[in-house]
Amino acid sequence: MTSVPSLEFYIFVIIVTSFIQMIPMLVMAWTVIIAFFGLIKKKEAPAENLDDFKNGFSIVICAHNEENSIRSLLDSLRDLDYPREKFHIYVTCDHCTDRTAQIAATYENTTIYKKTDGDTRGKGDVLSWVIPKILEDSEKTGYEALVFFDADNVVKSDFLIHINRMLNMGEDVIQGNRLGGKPYITYITKWYTVYWACFSTYFSFAREKLGISCFLTGTGWAVKKELLADSGWNTRSITEDVEYSIQNCIEGRRVAFCYDAVCYDEQPSDFGVMMNQLSRWTTGAYQILGEYHRMIAESPKERFVQKLDNIMLLLMGPCSWIAAILSIVNNIIMIWDYMFRDMPLYFFFPAALFASVSLIFTYIGAYAAVKFNRIPFSKIGLNLLTFPFFVFFYMLCSVKTCFFPATEWIKVEHRSLDADQT
Repeated sequence: MTSVPSLEFYIFVIIVTSFIQMIPMLVMAWTVIIAFFGLIKKKEAPAENLDDFKNGFSIVICAHNEENSIRSLLDSLRDLDYPREKFHIYVTCDHCTDRTAQIAATYENTTIYKKTDGDTRGKGDVLSWVIPKILEDSEKTGYEALVFFDADNVVKSDFLIHINRMLNMGEDVIQGNRLGGKPYITYITKWYTVYWACFSTYFSFAREKLGISCFLTGTGWAVKKELLADSGWNTRSITEDVEYSIQNCIEGRRVAFCYDAVCYDEQPSDFGVMMNQLSRWTTGAYQILGEYHRMIAESPKERFVQKLDNIMLLLMGPCSWIAAILSIVNNIIMIWDYMFRDMPLYFFFPAALFASVSLIFTYIGAYAAVKFNRIPFSKIGLNLLTFPFFVFFYMLCSVKTCFFPATEWIKVEHRSLDADQT
C-alpha cells in the first residue's frame, strides 16, 4: 500500500511555494507602490509662457487598407486648434490595395507616401522606411517634432496645444492620453475602455507625477526631431512602441506623459481579435525583455529608479501568471488534504482573504480610473464586474506566448470612430 505524505510534508510544500510566490508578487507590489505614491504626489504648477513658442509638427499616420477609418482621423486633424502653417500630415500607405491613398489626397496639408516593396511586416518596419523621408522634408519646413497616430484614431482639437506645452517644458518624448474610442459596442470594447483608463491613470499619470518614464502605447505620441535624426528608428520586436521606450530609457531619457493631450483609439470588438492583440503585446514584452534586460542593467546608473521600473513593467506579465500558478498549486494541495486528511479550515483563510482583497481592489481601482478619465459609468455599467475576466485572458495570453510566441503581424479590421463615440 502506497504511503500518503504526512500533514507536515504538505505544510512544508505550501510554505515553500508560498515563499517562491512572494518573489513575483514583489514585482506586482512595486507597480502598486509606484501608482500609490505617484497619485498622492502633489502636482507641480506649470511654468508661465509655455504656449508662446509654437513648435512645428510633422504628423505621421501609418495605414494599411484603412479606407473605412482614416477619414475620421483626418477630419479631426483638420479641425485642430493649432496654427495650420505649423503642422503637416504624412500618410504612409503600406501596401494599400484600397482607397486609403485617394481619400487622404483629398485633404489639404497632406503628403502621401506609398510603400510597395517587400512584405507587410508591421508598423516598426514602416516607420524605419518613412521616417528618413519625413526628416528630410522637415529640414525644409523647420518643424521641430514628429507626432504619430494610427489610422483608426480621433484626436481632440487641443491635442497639439498640450504637446507643444510639454515640448516647451523641455521634454523629448511625450505620450498623449490614449483612451478607448467607440467604447460602448460590445463587452470586449468596454473591457478595453476600462483597461486603457487604468493604464492611463495608474501606469502613465502616476509615473509622470513622479518624474519617471512611462511606456509609449503605439499611438498619440510625439518625439523631437533631433532624436530620430541622430539615431533613426531601429526596432525589431513586434511591439515597436515599448521597444523605443526602452531604448530611450537606456540612453537616460524618459517618456513623459501628457494627460490633457487626448486621442481616442478604436478598440477590437471580437473575442478572437482581442486574443490575437493581447498575444502580440505579450510576445513583444518577452522579446524586449530578452533583448534589452542586460543592456538596461549595464547602462549608466543615472535614472536608476526609472530603469528598475521599466524592468518591473516588463516582468509584470510573466510574474502575474507564475504567482497565479503557484497559488493554484497551494490551493489544490490544501483542498486535497482537506478532503482526505481533514486539514483545518483555517488554513484556507489567508488564501481566501488575499483573493477577496485583490478582487475588491481591482473593482475599486477600475471604477476610480473610469471616473478619473470622465468616462460615463452608465455606459460601462456591469462590464466593470466582468473586467477581471479581461485580466485573466491577458494572463492566459502571457502564458501561451511564453512558449508559443505570436510573431506574425495580423491586421485588425477597423470601421470608423464618429465624434459622438469618443
